[in-house]
Amino acid sequence: MENDETKLVLLVQNAYNVFCYFNVSPITIKEFEDRYGENSWQNSKPVLKVYEISDGSACEIKTIYIDPVADNWYIKLDKDDVDVFVKLGRILPNDDFEAIAVSNTVTTPRNHISGDSAVYYVDVSENFVNPEGKVPIYNKKVNKKAIHKEPKPYPFMERKKN
Repeated sequence: MENDETKLVLLVQNAYNVFCYFNVSPITIKEFEDRYGENSWQNSKPVLKVYEISDGSACEIKTIYIDPVADNWYIKLDKDDVDVFVKLGRILPNDDFEAIAVSNTVTTPRNHISGDSAVYYVDVSENFVNPEGKVPIYNKKVNKKAIHKEPKPYPFMERKKN
């Protein structure tokens, strides 16, 4: 990461943990001290505020006081399958929070079996004949020169490449 850019990036580790790394540029520190006074950076405390997005609105779920020299942090969440983002900032001596950077939004995976019972299976045995009475192409012998000409298994892969 370049030192002249303030940045905060959030990565999913698992259902209950996210990892963030960040960089605060000297320009950001200078602007902070110009706004809040000399030594305000040293007299304030660095924090990460974690927000959950639910029904289109963000709600703060925790505040984590971090080490002043830290440039990354693991964040433990209390639940799975959530959309979260983080704000890096400073708590001023009067307990006001000043945000410095906002992360990307990530979604943690669920930690339970899906409740979706609409599971469909495709018979790929050699004797399978689809409803149109045709044997699928993956059961036929394919010419090695035409190996990339078989149909794509997913509809979003149908478009032609340039």
